[in-house]
Amino acid sequence: MSLPSWLIERTPPVPDAPPPVQPRRNAVRRAMSGLAGLLAELLANDALASQPGLLQEVDARAKVLGVVGLIVVATLLTALPALAGAYVLCLLLAVASHVPLRRLARAWLAVPLFSAGIMLPALLNVVTPGHAICILWGQGDTGVVSITDAGVAVAARFVLRTAVCVSLALLLAATTPSARLFRGLRALGLPRLFVLLLGMMQRYLTVFIRAAEEIHLAKISRAITVGTVRQEQAWVAAGMGALLRRTQALGQSVYLAMVARGYTGEVYLLDDARWGVTEWVFLAALTACGAALLLWH
Repeated sequence: MSLPSWLIERTPPVPDAPPPVQPRRNAVRRAMSGLAGLLAELLANDALASQPGLLQEVDARAKVLGVVGLIVVATLLTALPALAGAYVLCLLLAVASHVPLRRLARAWLAVPLFSAGIMLPALLNVVTPGHAICILWGQGDTGVVSITDAGVAVAARFVLRTAVCVSLALLLAATTPSARLFRGLRALGLPRLFVLLLGMMQRYLTVFIRAAEEIHLAKISRAITVGTVRQEQAWVAAGMGALLRRTQALGQSVYLAMVARGYTGEVYLLDDARWGVTEWVFLAALTACGAALLLWH
């Protein structure tokens, strides 16, 4: 049986046809894309923590002690070269642990920019007196607003210190499975209620992000055109309320089910790691690095 002629004939293209207009992504859609990326990173944490690497081979208790100790050392550093050395140490730990640098790129870029925005007033002579390196407003000796060398040093110190602390915390979370991390925190004396809250937050953060993404996808799949700003604001407010009710009901029901099955907040592992020579060597190396950074002037 042959096909009809009208199905075989090709329609000639329309001359000078305008290109299709690509719809612009609004702020809500960009936010949902960011949440989806965050969900993918959270789900990939355990896969990254199970790969071979320097930090992956160390017990969670030793990692918590060493990394928290380095964070304390970073908060005590005042010399810019020492803070830069601590930043380089974070990079070396990431490379030795086979952590992709793109996982830390956001922290290395966003955190310094956010910290710099906070410390902008400290650059001015009205907040941090010092030698003027750039005059912003005014002339003469009085009534001048300028950027001082002491203000630049204070801002750079704060930005570097924040970047080092955040990078160390991200390395600890990326190279340790959540169950082992909570077990290590509990073994070091962290209260059981705090560990319970951390575990519930880690579990329901993925549920929360997935629910928000599903609500947004359901909305855009049923919308033909983008509404006005007021309509989008009303939808966002309604979606936030629906998401709160949904996640609250789900969290309460799951928590009651866990309590009914004997959950008390303690973390139990099938193969609990033991403290060995690797952990002692790791702590000794980090202690030596911390002492060297404190003595660096």
